[in-house]
Amino acid sequence: MNRAVGLVLAFGLLTVSSFVQAEGSFAEQARAVLESAYAADQPGAAVVVSRDGEVLFEGAVGMADLELGVSLQPDHVFRLASVTKQYAAATLLSLVESGEVALDDPLSKYLPDFPVGEVTITQLLNHTSGIKSYTGIEGYMGSERIRADLSTEALVAVFADEPVDFAPGERFAYNNSGYVLVGAVIEAVTGQPWNEVLRERLLLPNGIDRTDAYGDSELVPGRVEGYTGTGDSLSPAPMLSMTQPHAAGALLATAADVDRWQRALHGGRVLNAELHSRMITPEGAAVEANYGFGIVVQEWQGQPALTHGGGIFGFSTQALYLPETRLSVVVLNNTDSPDWSAQDMSLRLAALALDRAYPLEEEAVEWSSEQLAALQGTYRINETEVRTLVVEEAALISQRNGGRPFTVQPIADDRLRFDRSLSWFSIERDEAGRVVAVALHSGWGGEPERAEKISDEVQTRQAIEVPVAQLERLIGDYELMPGFIMSARVNEGQLEIQATGQPAIRMDAESPTRFFSTQVGADITFELPETGPASSLTLFQGGQEMQAPRVEADPGSE
Repeated sequence: MNRAVGLVLAFGLLTVSSFVQAEGSFAEQARAVLESAYAADQPGAAVVVSRDGEVLFEGAVGMADLELGVSLQPDHVFRLASVTKQYAAATLLSLVESGEVALDDPLSKYLPDFPVGEVTITQLLNHTSGIKSYTGIEGYMGSERIRADLSTEALVAVFADEPVDFAPGERFAYNNSGYVLVGAVIEAVTGQPWNEVLRERLLLPNGIDRTDAYGDSELVPGRVEGYTGTGDSLSPAPMLSMTQPHAAGALLATAADVDRWQRALHGGRVLNAELHSRMITPEGAAVEANYGFGIVVQEWQGQPALTHGGGIFGFSTQALYLPETRLSVVVLNNTDSPDWSAQDMSLRLAALALDRAYPLEEEAVEWSSEQLAALQGTYRINETEVRTLVVEEAALISQRNGGRPFTVQPIADDRLRFDRSLSWFSIERDEAGRVVAVALHSGWGGEPERAEKISDEVQTRQAIEVPVAQLERLIGDYELMPGFIMSARVNEGQLEIQATGQPAIRMDAESPTRFFSTQVGADITFELPETGPASSLTLFQGGQEMQAPRVEADPGSE
């Protein structure tokens, strides 16, 4: 149920492989991409790509059950996680269309006992309610409480009395509690479980029959196992009761069913044009996050993209729809730590399908040692960040602020591609042919990030020692997003950061409040008052800046 708005926000190590574009049909190219990205003997992915209602590719790579040795098949059933939200939003909007609900209705009209009754239906749908997200209650996701089967009423009670994060409508904050309440409103209006209303009103009429909020005790043909971790740390995903994700993330489906859903939803077969437009048009405080109702509205390579990702114990998912080209891409992983993120894989396949392949797919060209040496040096990104390019053993290595090193390879037209990313560099030269800057182009397109060359020398970062007493002020849990906690601990005199579901990462100190990791290419700064513990941390990674306030311990956790 973690957020996937714009980028995959993971504090973790990516180990992805490159693939040089093969000749042949798109289906052959897509199959080759999947096989290069996911190992056949590890958890993998099921994928469907369609355009104008025609399936261009359907396939799967990897294992559905490692212990039984069962391979993934295209028609296997996966947890959808937060991709569920667009289904729940559309179900509630169908009640608006029928006149049973109004978007500006207060929550109190349907749940009169809920303490923050002035919140509107719109504010639930676009994460501007300010209600505390229950997945962000410290300790909740890692405790026995997440394993308990709960009714809708009992689940709402988990967060009903929590203090609000802000006044309704004041700002955007991704919120799983809001979508539990979306489900609760559907149930209050119809007298049926929210997922039954979804199936009866929207899914079955559109031939979508393998999607539901299946319970843990139900036999579901084709249901795959979910896994967490990588390599030697790979293990079955932690247990949770699937009653608890509710309308925020409880659906299971096949990739083909999600593809049919996208085509029906955006093809005018689910909602009328006015309500569909509301669904995909950010408003109010949600504009800053490009968030509609259960759908993120972004721009990809100059065209609109309607998308949402999901992350839940053992699974990572992405549903992408490009309305101008009517292209649908669905990627479902049965691991929450995939070698290729579901989001990046969806963009990669979309680019291939539309003949806009990323530089990742191009053949590398061989440069002389002199050509490579001309790129070596330090490049200023902004006032606080630099990028270094250094030649090591005839390979060009890129590092941002001394973070994780990435190999980049020259390709045609004075560009550099990464082995492990959709991003790429263009090289800027002066009239004499000297390198004066590099520009980093992201997988989403848009304005590249220019870094001017300031030195032919490679500047390195130096770690310092910080007294343990100072480090102890940083100890605590910080909420990067609902359900995603970064825990700061001190181990043998060194600061360690452990993000939800990931191994601990050692951080080196550059100052008493700024730390960096070359392992994951990240910086963290702490906000320290004059006395007492840190009040928040800020994560800098991949060009993104994300703040995480300190959260208090959950009194109900062990």
